[in-house]
Amino acid sequence: MKQAIILWLTSIIITFIIGYIQSTTSKNYPINGTVDISSGQISYSFDKIFHGKNNYKVLIVGDFKNQTGDLMWRDKVDTSRWNSVPLKFSDHKLIGEIPNHPPLSKVEFRIRLNDNGRTILLPKMQNAEIQFLGNVPPQIMQFYFITLFAGILLSIRTSLEIFSARPRIKMYTIFTLISFFSFTLMFSTVKKGCELGIIGGTKIVPPNEFFSNGPVMLLSVWILALILVFNSRKAKYFAVIASILTIIIFFVGNF
Repeated sequence: MKQAIILWLTSIIITFIIGYIQSTTSKNYPINGTVDISSGQISYSFDKIFHGKNNYKVLIVGDFKNQTGDLMWRDKVDTSRWNSVPLKFSDHKLIGEIPNHPPLSKVEFRIRLNDNGRTILLPKMQNAEIQFLGNVPPQIMQFYFITLFAGILLSIRTSLEIFSARPRIKMYTIFTLISFFSFTLMFSTVKKGCELGIIGGTKIVPPNEFFSNGPVMLLSVWILALILVFNSRKAKYFAVIASILTIIIFFVGNF
């Protein structure tokens, strides 16, 4: 019993660390920064992905005192024309809005802040970019992440079963496959369909558009792992290999 608790706690800690590293190193991680101005400091966080039907709000929070600015944005398909939107002040925030765009549209934007005659550009070095995607219901997003991280947790737990006195690798392999099966064929596909505007819209695309490479690879790895684990005397090795491949796919795949 004590050994099982240790293995589960180890699996949970490893999963948490993996999730944290992946989220902070992902290409979709927001652009964050803090800048000194004449009246104090301001902070910003610009998203790279936006789900929803509303306009995207660009916020700057800080110690404002008579500062003004505008939000400049342009479509990636039409980079010849910049749009300028004056920022509105509200409760220690300067707010600008980019109109909602069709799914998969990309918009380039930047904040130009006037600080008592000094011009400050945010971000400093280059323009920010955001991609608009269709609205995904909160319940779908919840189950998307639950099944994804449950699969990762179970895959790690499966590999750690090699340290158990009585390994139950077959059982954990089945549970891992069930989790990734639900993730890939149910929640990942529904999420992708909502993002592309297929579900809840009028867009029609081939069935393969519902599937992303990352989820399909995870499911394929554990289907193969199940076959090898049940038909080989080296089940422990295949469980460890499948777990390592799962972590690699999670880092390089688009989740």
